[in-house]
Amino acid sequence: MLRRALAVLLLVVVAVLALRLAVGFVIGVVSAVLWIVVVAALVGAALWARSTLKSSRRERRVKRSPAPAVSAPQEDPIAVEMRRITEQLREQGRR
Repeated sequence: MLRRALAVLLLVVVAVLALRLAVGFVIGVVSAVLWIVVVAALVGAALWARSTLKSSRRERRVKRSPAPAVSAPQEDPIAVEMRRITEQLREQGRR
């Protein structure tokens, strides 16, 4: 009876150790993958920052559009119409 209890206890200890090793391995792999992602993100951020800083040093040129510039009307059409209406009212003696 004592041998069986010792065997069961030994199996429990081995199972607990195996489970801890398996969980530790999985956590280690996940941790390694996360660290690789963090390092890749840091490298990407450094390259982006470098290219952004380099591009600010370059001389920027404004490209002119080949289309002709649109000119604004000489006088506001609403003001012209209001003036016309006012003149008509004066002619009719209302103002």
